[in-house]
Amino acid sequence: MKYEDYFSMFLNIEDDLADFLNVMTYSEKHRTIYSHKLVLLLLQTCPVIESYLVMSATKSNIMQSSEIWDVSVKHKIWTSKKEKLTIKEGHRLITGFPKFACVNDQVFHLSHQRITFYHSELFQQGGGCETSKFRPFQSLSKTLPVNHQDYQNNNTRYPKGYETPAWWTAYNKIKHSFDGIAQEKVNYAVIIEALAGLFCILAYIEPNFELLRENGYLKGNKLKSRFFEADIILNMDD
Repeated sequence: MKYEDYFSMFLNIEDDLADFLNVMTYSEKHRTIYSHKLVLLLLQTCPVIESYLVMSATKSNIMQSSEIWDVSVKHKIWTSKKEKLTIKEGHRLITGFPKFACVNDQVFHLSHQRITFYHSELFQQGGGCETSKFRPFQSLSKTLPVNHQDYQNNNTRYPKGYETPAWWTAYNKIKHSFDGIAQEKVNYAVIIEALAGLFCILAYIEPNFELLRENGYLKGNKLKSRFFEADIILNMDD
């Protein structure tokens, strides 16, 4: 899929979130509420995140020109058989959230990125709207060493020491069964952070600046949708 296809899916999910916000506003008081609608929003959001991160980890031009693409332990990162990389249609394969998330974090620094969530569409311009800040990939910041010497040992898997984001854990728990798990793992804050995670990767992993600017989502150094905002560092050529 193209970048615009992923961004369109984000916008569609955000529209569904807007419908829920009309019924139940987001606030500190409502952070922990549960609803079946929130489960559905999480089940929509996380597969799109997975697809985009896998695509970036295996096909991105920036990824392929990065140091991690040719490290000596790359057979531990991408799918391999007896230390020989598995290639399909000219591209590497990768499996598992820790791997494809951490590879992207090393190259695009996702764990450092902050996303602003506006609790309402109203009063945004005048500064009267309440906001929350999210770092949806913050838990990955403890994972990767500066170099990959730690992975030379045959018994050391990549990555080590990672902490899975709460929103991904919730998704992983409920995608095959709702019984008793959904009410425990899924709440309003988890859904907002997951959608902030999708917005985050669309903002910082090879965004199509020209497309975003033409459609009014990128103004100056701000990428903004109905409810989410990211500060973008633009190169002179962007």
